Amino acid sequence: MSARGAALAFTTFVSGAVLLGLELAASRVLAPAFGNSLFVWGALIGVVLTGLSVGYWAGGVLADRMPSPRLLVSAVFLGGLLVLAVPLLDERVLDFVERWDPGPRANPLVAAIVLFGPASVVLATVTPIAVRIASRELDAVGRTAGRLFSISTAGSIAGTFATAFWLVPAIGVDQLIAVGAVVLLLAALPLALVHRAWALAAAGAGLVAVAAVAAVAIAPDRGGTVAASRLRNYSPIYRTRADILRNAPDAVLSGFKLLDRRDTRYHHVLVLESEGVRYLRFDNSFQSAMNVARPYRAEYAYTDAFEVALGYRPSARDMLFVGLGGGTAPKRIRRDFPRVGMRVVEIDSEVVDVARRWFAFPQSIPVTVEDGRRYLEQERRRYDVIALDAYYADAIPFHLTTREFLETVRRRLRPGGVVVANVIGAVRGPDSKLLRAFVRTYREVFPTVALHPVYERGDQAYTTANVILVASTGAAPDVDALQARWRDLRREHPTAPTLRRVIAARVDDVPTNDVPTLVDDYAPTDALLVE
Repeated sequence: MSARGAALAFTTFVSGAVLLGLELAASRVLAPAFGNSLFVWGALIGVVLTGLSVGYWAGGVLADRMPSPRLLVSAVFLGGLLVLAVPLLDERVLDFVERWDPGPRANPLVAAIVLFGPASVVLATVTPIAVRIASRELDAVGRTAGRLFSISTAGSIAGTFATAFWLVPAIGVDQLIAVGAVVLLLAALPLALVHRAWALAAAGAGLVAVAAVAAVAIAPDRGGTVAASRLRNYSPIYRTRADILRNAPDAVLSGFKLLDRRDTRYHHVLVLESEGVRYLRFDNSFQSAMNVARPYRAEYAYTDAFEVALGYRPSARDMLFVGLGGGTAPKRIRRDFPRVGMRVVEIDSEVVDVARRWFAFPQSIPVTVEDGRRYLEQERRRYDVIALDAYYADAIPFHLTTREFLETVRRRLRPGGVVVANVIGAVRGPDSKLLRAFVRTYREVFPTVALHPVYERGDQAYTTANVILVASTGAAPDVDALQARWRDLRREHPTAPTLRRVIAARVDDVPTNDVPTLVDDYAPTDALLVE
């Protein structure tokens, strides 16, 4: 292969790698604002595919009109600048879309179009332009096109694996995108040089220098202060301490001290502190909070409500938690009921490290790093109580909601065992479909299902908030008997929380005729979240 052919192939390979790497990294750009839901991924994939379609067509038209290597170099330089613009503009774009708020489906779509649409279109023009430049003989057009599209696709594969498996967990997402822009700009320089496009080569060298400075300048902060306005989507479920005290879902604090920031394989994780309270944030929702001076105090009331499971199963000897977060609930239960053996399954090893480092999660509680469903399918041990705390306000891992999963959970319970889950939803009204779908699914596996709304705000049955779902393989006590059991347990374990109101709020009668059973083949949890 000639030097010109090699430069052409290299440029095509890199453009494909950066485009798919950008698509994967884009999910982390949108996550702090819109979560990591199916809607986010649908928006990103749809926008990139649309960009490819438009770019392939536009590139072919331009290549026929101006079949010059200078056109290709210019396209790559423009693509690099558009990629570099993403980390420089993403905050402004996301803030604008959130203020506009066209809806849960349209929000990530609009943001993806603005941030990633232009770069997708321009980078897609590279391959058809390269095909036109390389096709010197009519009878070799097919072979040339096939070779260059294959090289571009190979680059996309390499960019996908490198970004997903190594780069996102290793460096900040904004810096990763900026580095991708630098690599893209560098890839076009050999092509400009071999074709003696000296002016373009000089301009490209200048752009590389600017992009490299930008990549260094936007390196991720590991400390400092984050303004409350930058922490979008204050949720009525995962409220800050000030919000809970003021009983106002949209309350904001003056600012947060940033203690830790990590892009893991599963989340954009922030550890923040304000007014003596430390918070754990995944993507766009707060997951855990700890009073630094009183680490066992519940800043979010739902974490205490998990202990209601022991009212249903007072003789429990062991308990398994699926999902860790900051570890508030298992840490508290271990303190309150030291006779209950505790084990946790958490899919993200970085979350385990964060919980132990920042949230006083004890080393004495063993944690298995594994997907909760896989763990239960492979583990043969049985438990008295299994707690599910792996659902988020903005996105739900559907495979942990289905009837098939719950059948596995039941097989891992001893006779009379209890499963307790933190579910986000309303018991009645237009926002209740998700929670009632949970109830319908649990009822197909467990003979006893009860709901315990946690927060008391107005007519709580119609309020979207944390609800503790309790399902048992045996008969459940009535509310009075459950209250009496809890009083007895508190006499024996005086540090246990007062759950009188949570127990009294129990709901047993929930209609489920108009909602689906969640199964592996059909579990529309993302749609039910917004219906």
